Amino acid sequence: MEFDIFKASEELSKLDIKIKSSNIEIDVLWFRVMKNIGEWKINRHKHSSFEFHFVASGGCRVLHDGGEFHVNSGEFYLTAPEIYHTQVSDGNEEYIEYSLNCDISINEESICEDKHIFDILNMAPCTPYIGIDYINKIFEKALEEAFYKKIGYFNNIKNLVQMLLIESARAVSKTTEFSYKIPMKYKKDDYRFTQIERYIIDNIDNPISTKEIATYMHLSDKQICRIIKQCKGVSTKEYICRLKFTKAKELLKNTNLSIGEISEFLGFSSQYYFNQFFKKRESYSPSTFRKNVK
Repeated sequence: MEFDIFKASEELSKLDIKIKSSNIEIDVLWFRVMKNIGEWKINRHKHSSFEFHFVASGGCRVLHDGGEFHVNSGEFYLTAPEIYHTQVSDGNEEYIEYSLNCDISINEESICEDKHIFDILNMAPCTPYIGIDYINKIFEKALEEAFYKKIGYFNNIKNLVQMLLIESARAVSKTTEFSYKIPMKYKKDDYRFTQIERYIIDNIDNPISTKEIATYMHLSDKQICRIIKQCKGVSTKEYICRLKFTKAKELLKNTNLSIGEISEFLGFSSQYYFNQFFKKRESYSPSTFRKNVK
């Protein structure tokens, strides 16, 4: 690395990092690099928070109430809340650990991805997990952001905290199966319909044909007609007319444009045809509508 990770660690430790959504709250208590050389020991202790120990170099021995193990470079272990543990040096080599400690609170009533990740971390056995060089790189990216402080670095670091939690949960989890549902915006045709509707609205001041919509959407004319019919129960032509009518009423109500200007804006060949179009749908003329509204 081209920067001083210990200076970066100092800068990272100064940040008040809190992440909050409707389902989860994360409060980072410390986010730092720990270095020990020679003989050392961190006596038996516990936290009410989650502590992630990512080993960057060297190794150490970890003792907990369920046993003990060695953890080495490229491995990590997690101590969930209320887990007593002791760390002891493993020889005289230099030991560098990337440490993240955070409170995590979850909406217990939710059935969501955040809750699933929380449950995995909360139930994780205190044991070494191997092959996590890619997780160390995420941590190092957070150090780099804190060191150089480029615009947006604080938000970037918050995103990296979430990535560390997610990748740790993946390393801990023995299965890729999950029982929660991911919120989806649209069904396939609903999503396409939204794009079609947006195209019509954005181009309401031009003559619009089914073929033009199909070309824009990279679909066939028949597919466009089927999607609109399925979502709105009317033909493509009728749906375009409905959107033009809605826009016409909006312009009559909220602008001082003349009837002729509105007619031209909406792509009618003449004011006469616009009047006929409007009266067919509203039972009276655009000018009468405007007077009634005002």
